[in-house]
Amino acid sequence: MDTASAMLFPVFYNLVGRRVIVVGGGAVAERKIRLLLGTGAAITVGAPALTSWLQQAADQGRIEHAPAAFAPACLDGAWLAVAATDRGDTNQAVAAAALRRRIPCNVVDDPVLSTIQVPAILDRSPLVVAISSGGCAPVLARRIRERLEAQVDESTGDLARLAARYRGRIVARFRDLDERRDFYDWMLDGPLPSLLAAGDGRQACLTLEAAMQAETQPRTGSATILAAADGPADLLTLRALRMLSQADLVAHVPAVNPAILDKARRDAARIALKGPGLQPDPAVAAGAGLDWLARQVQAGQRAVLLLDTAHDPKLLARRITACGVACAVL
Repeated sequence: MDTASAMLFPVFYNLVGRRVIVVGGGAVAERKIRLLLGTGAAITVGAPALTSWLQQAADQGRIEHAPAAFAPACLDGAWLAVAATDRGDTNQAVAAAALRRRIPCNVVDDPVLSTIQVPAILDRSPLVVAISSGGCAPVLARRIRERLEAQVDESTGDLARLAARYRGRIVARFRDLDERRDFYDWMLDGPLPSLLAAGDGRQACLTLEAAMQAETQPRTGSATILAAADGPADLLTLRALRMLSQADLVAHVPAVNPAILDKARRDAARIALKGPGLQPDPAVAAGAGLDWLARQVQAGQRAVLLLDTAHDPKLLARRITACGVACAVL
C-alpha cells in the first residue's frame, strides 16, 4: 500500500515517567513541550539555547536541558523523539536515528519524516479527543477541534471522572452487561450532565447514588428501520447515528453501504437478512428474517434494520408490527 494513502493508526500513549527527547529550543519546541508537560513525561531538551520560558522550566527542574549538539546516542533510552529545529539536516538526523532505534518520532511540519503525528487535541481530561489529518491538512483538523470545543462542555471531564469513581460499584451493581450499558446511557442522557454543568457536583453524586439503589426495570427492546442505507454515510441524521451506536444487533440487507454499517456499535451483532429462494419483490425476500428479528426485540434487544432504496420501509415496518413489535422508521 502507498504510505501516503495509508490510514494512520490512532493510539493514546502513556508517557508518565518515560523519557522524551525534544531536539530544538525555539518557539516550535516550546509549544510541543508545553503539551508534553501535561503527560508526566521526563523531558530532555537538546538545544544550544532555549526560549526564556524553556529556560525557566529547566531552572525549575520541570525539564532537563542538554546543550550539546544533537548526536544519535542522545536518543538512547527514549520512548519518544520530537525534532523541532529550523534545520532540515538536524531534523533528518533525528528521524533517522529514531528509526534505527524503532523509537516513535514526530518531525514538526514534516509528515514524511515522521513516524507519528501529533493531532489537534480537545482536552476534557480524562476524556481526550484527538483529530488528525495525517499532517496533510492541520488547519482542517484544528477547525474540527474548534467545532467540537463548542459542543463538548468543560464539565464533560467531571462526568468522566464521576463515571471512573463509581465504575467498580456500577459493575458490582449491574452484573448484566445490557443493564450496565443502559445505566451508563442514563448517566449520559439523564440529569447528571446538567447538574455538573451547573457546578452542582454534590447533587450529581446524590442523584447517582439514588439511581444505583433504585430497583432495576426490565429492559425494553426496540426496532428501528433505517431507510436508504445504501446512500452516503454523511447524510445520516444525529438520531440515526445514535440508534446505531446504541443497537444490540443490526440486521441488514446485502446492498447497504458498508460505511453506514461501520457506524454501528462495535460489539453489536450484525445479521445479514437473506430469504431462501429469493422472490422478485426484495421486501418479500428480506421478510424471511423478520420473525426472528421480532423475537430478539421482545427479549429486550435494541435492533436496527438497514434497508437499501429497493425496499419499502413502511411495508417492512407493518410486517414487523404484525409480528407483535412496534417499529419506527427513520
